Amino acid sequence: ILVVILLLSCKQIIFAQNNNSSIELNEVDTNINESVYISTNSNSFLTGETLLYNISCLNKTTNLPSKYSKVAYFKLIDSNKKIITTQKIFLKNGTGNGDFFIPTTLETGTYKIIGYTNWILNKNIDNYFITDIYILNPYKENNVVTTSQSEVSISEPTIDSNISFHFNSKVLANRQKVELSIKTANDDFLKGNYTISVRKSDGFSVQNKVLFNDYKLVNQNKIPNNTINSSDFLLPELRGEIIKGRIKSNFGEINNRKVALSIVGKNYDLKIAKTDEQGRFTFNLEKANTNPNIVIQVLGENKENYTIEINEPKETDFSSLVFPALQLNSESNKNITERLISSQIENAYYNTKKDSIITTDKFVPFFGTSTIQYKFDDFTRFPTMEETITEIITGVVFRKEKDNYSLLINDYDKNFNSTLPPLVVVDGLILENLNDFFKYNPRNLYSVNVVKGLYYYEAKSFNGLLFFTTKNGDYETNLNGSYIIKPQLLRPVANKRYFQPDYTQDKNTRIPDYRHQLLWLPNADLSTINSNIQFYTSDVSGKFEVTLEGFSATGKPVYIKEIIDVKSTDSN
Repeated sequence: ILVVILLLSCKQIIFAQNNNSSIELNEVDTNINESVYISTNSNSFLTGETLLYNISCLNKTTNLPSKYSKVAYFKLIDSNKKIITTQKIFLKNGTGNGDFFIPTTLETGTYKIIGYTNWILNKNIDNYFITDIYILNPYKENNVVTTSQSEVSISEPTIDSNISFHFNSKVLANRQKVELSIKTANDDFLKGNYTISVRKSDGFSVQNKVLFNDYKLVNQNKIPNNTINSSDFLLPELRGEIIKGRIKSNFGEINNRKVALSIVGKNYDLKIAKTDEQGRFTFNLEKANTNPNIVIQVLGENKENYTIEINEPKETDFSSLVFPALQLNSESNKNITERLISSQIENAYYNTKKDSIITTDKFVPFFGTSTIQYKFDDFTRFPTMEETITEIITGVVFRKEKDNYSLLINDYDKNFNSTLPPLVVVDGLILENLNDFFKYNPRNLYSVNVVKGLYYYEAKSFNGLLFFTTKNGDYETNLNGSYIIKPQLLRPVANKRYFQPDYTQDKNTRIPDYRHQLLWLPNADLSTINSNIQFYTSDVSGKFEVTLEGFSATGKPVYIKEIIDVKSTDSN
């Protein structure tokens, strides 16, 4: 966001410019060679467990992070080709992560994980990332084949001379601190993108998890379909999330109309787009905002004559996908029983073991910080909005004509009075009709920021800005009609810091700990030659796999694995 303040003839003119211009087809290199790879914490799950994943967007040739797409998508579908969930992931340096709690409503069987970007949707399904996972619902009767295989998917350690694990001990007690250091050979492996997972080796399926080299080997002989259908062309999300739509009208011009998107709340966002000759508009949201409270409205006169339509996501033909049967190993009953008990206990203590949301970068309002702010609790509170504005906000007056309210901001130059209305925003929502706002309880307002003088926002002129925030960030408008909609749009998933107990603190000692997933670091920081990571074992004993998977700074695939053994202790 660029905010420029100019002083001209004793008047303050402020430009608030957001780069929302859409990208044209001829500006995009249609030979972008982009692929997606998804790494999961396991390939076999019980209902009631959580699937954890890391998603990488790569240059298909070099394995380097793609410089194009800033958003990727994760889908889970069942053997009936029904979509179970779709998640939107913002990418940083080509990588992002998410999770999915597997509900008890799912049936036992094979499922597909699908990964793609907006750009990959322009190609055929062979260009998507596709892999199998296996889900068993122990609460329902299952008819699954059990093989004679006796091994429980505990393979030998996987070694890479360029990067290695070093432990304080590979034989540990329950609830013991594990000191893990990671040594790298050079800067290439030091500065890569990696995911570290520590999970009990108790898979119940005979099918093994597919790693990157295996996946690429299987798919390298597929001929990529680079043919782009321009009539159905999807732009790569170069700057962030793209939301597109169009307006229709039987009476007015649909070209050059202003359409506003508001994400309403404390962590708000506000965009204004201009329609083209076909009434189409595009919003680019550069930052991930998980808030689902979205309002899109047509601005200006005669807006009641317009209808807004949001583009539906492009559908994919999954008919060619083949789902292999789920086969259990001979020790599956023992593994399933132990995991079922553990997940039930862990879910019972969910409220005391919650993951924490990682806060985004410091929020900066679109109008900058050089404004006059009034915090209403610093003043005498008044029962009506009319009194609140008159008595607290200096230089702002309201008018009422035929039961319609308006606001006016006095200019710095007392001899200058603009006929333009101010830009009035509440929690990110633009208000052109102020009648609802004047019925709002002013005691729920937290603050108002005032900008005097001519104010330009998205090529539209205003006589100043009034930006109100409420205490709870929950302002609702009662306006309705086809010109203002509240679409249910897919929102990005929040970044999380996954729960880790600290047994140096007494508050954790009396809480049962039946974690089978001891550690999940989707963005492991190996910024030092010997990176040190600490975590605790749980009350679960057995063999645990410690894996590191990812790509070096120059795109070399990396996968290493070690086994640690957790022995039960008498104290537990």
